Amino acid sequence: MPLKLVTGPANAAKAGAVLGGLRARVDEQPLLVVPAFEDVEHNQRELAERGAVFGVGVLRFKRLFVEIARRAGAGGRVATRLQRELIVAEAAASAGLEALAESAARPGFARAATRFVAEVERSLAERTAAGPALVEPARLTAALRAWAGDGPRRRYADEVAAIYRRYRERLDAAGLLDDELYAWNAVAALRQRPASWGSTPVFVYGFDDFTPLELAALSALAGDAGADVCVSLPYEHGRTAFEATAHARRRLLDAGAEETELAPLDDYYDEDSRAVLSALERGLFEDAPPTVADPGGTVRLHLAGGRRAEVELCAAEVLALLRAGTPAGEVAVVLRDPRAYATTIEQVFGAYGIPYSIDRRLALGHTALGRGLLALLRCAAGTGTADDLLAYLRTPGRLREPVYADRLEVAVRRDGAASAARARELWEGDDATRGIGPFPLRELDRLAAARGDDLLDEVRRRADALLAAPHLRAAHVLAGAEVDDARAVAAVGAALADLRGLARGGGIAVDLATVADTLAAQELRVGEEPQPGRVAVAAPTEIRARRYQAVFVCGLQEGEFPAGGGADPFLSDADRREIAAASGLALPLRESQLDRERYLLYVCASRAERLLVLSARTSGEEGESERPSFFLADVERVLPGLRERARRRSLADVTWTPDDAPTPAEWERAVAAGRRDPPPAPIGPVALEAALAALGARGAVSAGAIERFAGCPVNWLVEDVLRPVALEPDPERLVQGAFAHTVLELTYRRLHERTGDRRPTPANLPRAEEILLEALAEEAERRGATLRAPRMRAALRRLEFQLLRHLDHEARVESEFEPAALELAFGLPDADHPEVDLGDGLRVRGKIDRVDRRGDAVAVLDYKSGRVNDYSAEKWEPKGRLQAALYMLVAERLLGVEAVAGLYVPLSGDDRRPRGAVDADHAAALGGDFVGGDVLEPAALAELRDWARGAIATAAAEMGEGRLRSCPGSCAYRGGCSHPSICRIEQ
Repeated sequence: MPLKLVTGPANAAKAGAVLGGLRARVDEQPLLVVPAFEDVEHNQRELAERGAVFGVGVLRFKRLFVEIARRAGAGGRVATRLQRELIVAEAAASAGLEALAESAARPGFARAATRFVAEVERSLAERTAAGPALVEPARLTAALRAWAGDGPRRRYADEVAAIYRRYRERLDAAGLLDDELYAWNAVAALRQRPASWGSTPVFVYGFDDFTPLELAALSALAGDAGADVCVSLPYEHGRTAFEATAHARRRLLDAGAEETELAPLDDYYDEDSRAVLSALERGLFEDAPPTVADPGGTVRLHLAGGRRAEVELCAAEVLALLRAGTPAGEVAVVLRDPRAYATTIEQVFGAYGIPYSIDRRLALGHTALGRGLLALLRCAAGTGTADDLLAYLRTPGRLREPVYADRLEVAVRRDGAASAARARELWEGDDATRGIGPFPLRELDRLAAARGDDLLDEVRRRADALLAAPHLRAAHVLAGAEVDDARAVAAVGAALADLRGLARGGGIAVDLATVADTLAAQELRVGEEPQPGRVAVAAPTEIRARRYQAVFVCGLQEGEFPAGGGADPFLSDADRREIAAASGLALPLRESQLDRERYLLYVCASRAERLLVLSARTSGEEGESERPSFFLADVERVLPGLRERARRRSLADVTWTPDDAPTPAEWERAVAAGRRDPPPAPIGPVALEAALAALGARGAVSAGAIERFAGCPVNWLVEDVLRPVALEPDPERLVQGAFAHTVLELTYRRLHERTGDRRPTPANLPRAEEILLEALAEEAERRGATLRAPRMRAALRRLEFQLLRHLDHEARVESEFEPAALELAFGLPDADHPEVDLGDGLRVRGKIDRVDRRGDAVAVLDYKSGRVNDYSAEKWEPKGRLQAALYMLVAERLLGVEAVAGLYVPLSGDDRRPRGAVDADHAAALGGDFVGGDVLEPAALAELRDWARGAIATAAAEMGEGRLRSCPGSCAYRGGCSHPSICRIEQ
């Protein structure tokens, strides 16, 4: 029996034929070859349960090649995956690429090229007298040139061949082999020394296809070495489901295999489910399948709105099975690509308390430790941002007091710092300024200065330090995400070892940028390993070698299952066909995969012994329509009416019904969703005595605070009492406003000092503009950090034009009033004037932008960076505009004059006329450039001032008494509530 092939459909006792033969020859120490690590562990347990504890080796093909090489005397150091990618990247960089230059500059090119190289070595086999052999670079070059000819594809073909040739040269120079070269060498050595294998029988189970390399190994074992080799293959003549495996069967028969065909059986199904599951296995994808009128609960369908709802339906059913006594290891949740569902599975299964395993890959930078380490390396390399430095400092354990990172973030945002270097300056300070941080970041300097092995050692030390930092002297047992951090450090260590090995062999030059880029591309496996006590969340190829009591097949969507064909980035299927025709070298086709997808669904459907649940979505998470897989129609040909009996969960079902809630937490959520509690009471007056005492002791208040209280007391509470620290830079309009006030003050003051004029006129306008630009430049230099952001620089440029237009407008207004006080401060630190007592215990402080005077009459001016239409006299009372009126009262008490106008002056817009209230007797002297409704007769102005005085007194009294209330209609500038989470009022 040199090479025996056992074929048959699912559940035809192929495993019994193969594994039974293996157990019968346990004294000969046979080898069992299976597809995946999970299959290795499962078969080891199954063999042990049947008494074969010792004497049987269970391994994958990769380990079989190692065993062949060991016995046949083939050696060599094998490159890791990372080393291969780095060597491929070096090969591409040295190949002088033109046609591929743009692609080679993109991230991911080296990884894609490495996959292509592996496919070439694994799938292309040259026929020789001794048997199939590896295709050498010269042969590949000749094949690609035969395909390309002398046409426009020639350059492309030569570059693809050059990458492979240079890759092989660099492998040789580094003294390394890749996995495929190592395996081919092992096969060649076995052919040369066939007796080295001995008589060890080999059994191969669970595969549905073989690469030319794997077939070459089986042929060498059975032919050259004369070992007994038994291979099982799912195949049944004439069945559509097995068209994907027919090619593998044909190649095994061509290699001289003796075929044993097994008849279908239904013995493995649960008695109550046998008829339905057997009918589905026998009829799936057939032209005239047998039908089952009522599948009962054996085969079910879920239809969900959105991916989360689909996973929730699945989780609820799985949880019910576990509670009913089904072992978790006897349940499989199958997804065409589990990685796409990993986050949702983690959230839902974790919340429901379902133990599960999933092969989930996570980028190093997506772990807490990895994110911090990569940020540190970027900062040390000089390419880091301020956010990178913050990410490093926020790595768990790096700071004993995380508040320092919070303070740095506030400083960074308010400073507008973009680079890590600037953020470090804020952290460490300088000779003149004390830094925010309690210690200097010397590790950045050590990393920046290190080279070669010293650099790799320093990076490893930093990774180890970050892992240990949160748990020093605690004897802590890692759990949850902490285990991922440990895996991240292990991945970092492995990558650094790979870099060290290549660097010492002269393969690459190691610098900080290379280390950072290499580590950023690393992935690590997270989550739990497959175990008997965990539900298996897996791809179809991972469950094909065993059965489960219950199988859930999720994600049955068009474009997902069946998956669309994936075109190779280097050679399309059309190119591969042409290469095969031109040269005889045949690469596998990848784009048309329907036969393969049919077979994988057949695998899923045939793995269930008791329950099969199919799941699809009718919509996406945003409500967009999604089409369930057309494979469901093939299932319904055997099980008509399946869709009508489907269990559904729509996108609108944000909770379960109380009767269907799968967990106590979900039940509580369902009950809460059904309640109709009254909305929370809006905020009311302050009742706490200590708070009232604090309000009463606040002293002088600002004009802005009074106006805010009058508009909305809750807004005043937040902005003037609580005063939360801002994390962002001052809003652009506030920065512009403060900037404009300062520049205008300097301009008017210097204009008077240098020309004797207090206001711009047509005669002095050029001089005034010169002074303004000078003041603008000085203030921009002084506020450099604040104006660092690009949008602020653009705002500064806009402000320059706005202020120049303001001077031009001022020069054209023939006013007899002249600026007498600029930025008139009272009650503020370093102010020339004290607080102003307006009576009834109300004391105010603040700053008036400008006071223009003629004799004993003054006009109070308040600059506004935006429009001022809402500040007209007629809107003072309905809008609660009190600031100008209050400043009029203050000016009269401070200066002993009569305030005849309170005006809001726009610094932008086309209409530069001020708005507010003007005494009609003084309107002409003020230039007369007013909107008609703002010019009031003395009696009307007095009435408006009396209203304002009363409103100010009322607001001040209520402010001191803490009479809070919600006023969403007048809270924000354009209406609406500014602080709804504090206000607690529904609009």
